[in-house]
Amino acid sequence: MKKLLLSLFLLMPALAWAQASDLVSELTRDHVDITARYTGDSITLFGAMSGPGQVVVKVRSPDQPVALERKGEVGPLWLSQGKHDITGTPGLYYLLSSAPIDDILPAAVREANGLNLSDALKNMKLEPAPEDAAARQTLVDAMLRLEQARSHYVVDPKAVEIFGGRLYSAVINLPAKLPLGQYAVEIYLVRDGHVVATEQRRIEVHEVLMEHWISSVATNHSWTFGVIFSLGMMLLGLFLGMVLGRSKKN
Repeated sequence: MKKLLLSLFLLMPALAWAQASDLVSELTRDHVDITARYTGDSITLFGAMSGPGQVVVKVRSPDQPVALERKGEVGPLWLSQGKHDITGTPGLYYLLSSAPIDDILPAAVREANGLNLSDALKNMKLEPAPEDAAARQTLVDAMLRLEQARSHYVVDPKAVEIFGGRLYSAVINLPAKLPLGQYAVEIYLVRDGHVVATEQRRIEVHEVLMEHWISSVATNHSWTFGVIFSLGMMLLGLFLGMVLGRSKKN
């Protein structure tokens, strides 16, 4: 009940905006700060429509390279038979809607607007390249299953709530591991099997600079980080010893 009341409170001003436009949208926040304590986040998208309809929200992150291991049956065992490096695919791809997308939009409209989950892999590049089209499709299907299992590629037909035929809201839940960069949020208003209006928003995901520097040095220059950390601790100990020594004399 509290969640519903909060959503309605946030959405009420949007009714006035919708008088001049078929669709208006806003985010409670347009950025996410990644720190060492980050374990996930959620951002609410809300807005208003000029009249009744269905709403589809597509969230796409920047591309994220992935390594996909290919296994095959060798006797009684399943062993690795190679690895493919994959580029050109988003690290996160959400299709959130107020009703099943397949029910409210025909295939041609879904394809034209990139509203199929498989559209996330349209620009997928594989190295080494598969031998033929069938082998490529097998890898595409495997990649899709992998990202769905990780909850990085999500289709949720109940994620968007509509209130009174005019207001809507959706919670965008972000996982613990996120690609950095600018996320595209596209909102579609659907009526009678057609997309009648669209809106676009952006979410910036970035690391806090100091924590990013520490993380980068610790990962890429572990020996240097160890030396700097040890020297820092020695200097801190020396400083505290001097301060405590003076305090005892006084």
